[in-house]
Amino acid sequence: MRTDQLLMSSLDITEDGYIFKGQFILSSGDKSRHVDIEELENQSCLEELKNYFELEESPAEIRNILIDMVVEKAQIGSKIREGKNFGELPVK
Repeated sequence: MRTDQLLMSSLDITEDGYIFKGQFILSSGDKSRHVDIEELENQSCLEELKNYFELEESPAEIRNILIDMVVEKAQIGSKIREGKNFGELPVK
């Protein structure tokens, strides 16, 4: 299986004094795993995910793909509004 075929859900990113923490759930079929974003820096965590989901990519590639998925998911839900109309309610 390829990493980009995994479903990423329940993404939760928090910030406290510019210290960011995050977690999400990866799933495929009947398998799921809770992942702390900080753990993506550990080779052992990446190897565990590779074996658990039977992923094709190397641990480094898995990490990069998952980080890209986190960034993409975080942007989809973002309601940041800046510029000319900052502070105005969106028109429905």
